[in-house]
Amino acid sequence: MTSPKDMQDASPEFLRLFREGKKAAHAGDNMRAHALFRQAIEIDPYHEQIWLWLASVVESDEDKRVCFENVLQLDPTHLTARQQLRKLEAKARRSALEAQHRATKNTGQPLWLLRLVLLWQILAGALAAARLLGVY
Repeated sequence: MTSPKDMQDASPEFLRLFREGKKAAHAGDNMRAHALFRQAIEIDPYHEQIWLWLASVVESDEDKRVCFENVLQLDPTHLTARQQLRKLEAKARRSALEAQHRATKNTGQPLWLLRLVLLWQILAGALAAARLLGVY
């Protein structure tokens, strides 16, 4: 876990970029904040706070996931990062289910009809096999 003392041990350039990135994030300038945090990470990627702040300004869930995973690499007990990862995973599962539902819905055929056709084919195949074997 990164403590305030760890930040005191950080380089002046890292701290400057970190402070400017936080100011930009607070002002809603996520693009600038993102660029500043990335520069700070290039100097020193071993501060969990920089990854948490970066996660707050990146756009994609995949980028957020990488940030939270990096926090957990630095501190496996970090509760916030773990909770955020769970939320992202749940969101991804919901999106996958919704996409699957849309794909099924967009086939133009009701799902029950597809199941009925499949069952009919299985029964017809079984009947044909029984006739060939002389059972029916």
